[in-house]
Amino acid sequence: MLFLFFITSGLFLGWSLGANDAANVFGTAVGSRMIKFRRAAIVASIFVIIGATIQGAGTTQTLSELGSIDALGGAFTVALCSAAVVTWMTYKKLPVSTSQAIVGAIIGWCFYTSNTVDYSVLTVIVTSWITGPVLGAVFSAFLYF
Repeated sequence: MLFLFFITSGLFLGWSLGANDAANVFGTAVGSRMIKFRRAAIVASIFVIIGATIQGAGTTQTLSELGSIDALGGAFTVALCSAAVVTWMTYKKLPVSTSQAIVGAIIGWCFYTSNTVDYSVLTVIVTSWITGPVLGAVFSAFLYF
């Protein structure tokens, strides 16, 4: 029974990530009544599941290299904290990066438990946060001109 309680934070995290990402993708289309909310929810659900299945292993491996969470309670806490941050920021209509919330929760757990954080992995993650938008801007400017 306790195991089912611990799963709830993972479900909450999945819901908050899905709500945030679906709002980013379909918010304008649903708000302008271009498509119905139900259709947007179904399409987003299908592709979120496909994306998690195809590319979830790589993300999981990178995050497990960042820092170790060696207890079920730790996994519960990390999922709950990142889900709470994403939900709160989405509710406040503030832009939020779900990857930053999860990475921050993992680093916080590692500091709390005195586990080591692999700063080389953190450097790679932060570099991708910076280079992604820069490369997007470069390619969009190139395509525009």
